[in-house]
Amino acid sequence: MTGVGSLLGRPIELTVMRSDGTEFRAELAITRNSWEEPTMYTCFLRDITERKRAEEEIQKLNADLEQRVIERTEQLEAINKELTSFTYSVSHDLRAPLRALQGLSNALLEDYAARFDDIGKDYCRRIVTAAGRMDTLIQDLLAYSRLSRTDLELKAVDLALVVSDVKHQLESDLQENKVELAVEGILPAVLGHRATLGQVMGNLVSNAIKFVAPGVTPRVRIRAEESGDFFRLWVEDNGIGVALEHQERIFRIFERLHGVETYPGTGIGLAIVQKGVERLGGRVGLESAQGEGSRFWIELKKGQT
Repeated sequence: MTGVGSLLGRPIELTVMRSDGTEFRAELAITRNSWEEPTMYTCFLRDITERKRAEEEIQKLNADLEQRVIERTEQLEAINKELTSFTYSVSHDLRAPLRALQGLSNALLEDYAARFDDIGKDYCRRIVTAAGRMDTLIQDLLAYSRLSRTDLELKAVDLALVVSDVKHQLESDLQENKVELAVEGILPAVLGHRATLGQVMGNLVSNAIKFVAPGVTPRVRIRAEESGDFFRLWVEDNGIGVALEHQERIFRIFERLHGVETYPGTGIGLAIVQKGVERLGGRVGLESAQGEGSRFWIELKKGQT
């Protein structure tokens, strides 16, 4: 067989014609039986019609899938543009009349209080309170929406700076509630995004201040521990705690375990915590029991400073 050496050990595909004139796809493999003269070869011819049909089907499916991915990506981009437009609308068009409602209600109380009886004054105060709650809800929804869509550039972030930001952000609440806030040990650097970590920690500390029994001075302890390639940051409090059966659902958006009259809020804070930590490639969890305080933790990759 002249030139057969170039085919040894290398299966080739070819089209073969049957005796009835029909063609089929086949794979030809040639092996050498001996190195002595006369040289003997064995040829194996295998029908690969079904395999080729399957390969063509896979190629077609891949092409269809790629096209669907392209179409889906375009749809998601369009949805993101709509969300951006919606966020702008909520931020400006919806909050503006709420601010006017608050301002005019306050003006009524300040400038026309003498003309109102106690019931009228109470109604005005309720309007101010309700408008304030709605404005807070809108702001929290906007924060959650931005957190879901914003591109985050992850880099080493010193947690001590983040805690300092949170102390400044919550300064009035800390002073008003006489909070005992302690940072234990040296806080490390993690791979994250400073503003997002500020949102996460701000919500955790704010909850620790808020959810305490009446007459109890809030005590909050922040510490960190090493866990393999991660650091786990703890925010521990002496609050009312969370029963085991509720510990998963409290991270869902709008989930509340108490009425706004008892503990004010929108039910979005812990959803922001979970979404923020997920965007940073980390995990969040809770250890708690009813009436025994809560120990929230977030786990993030170590940052290289």
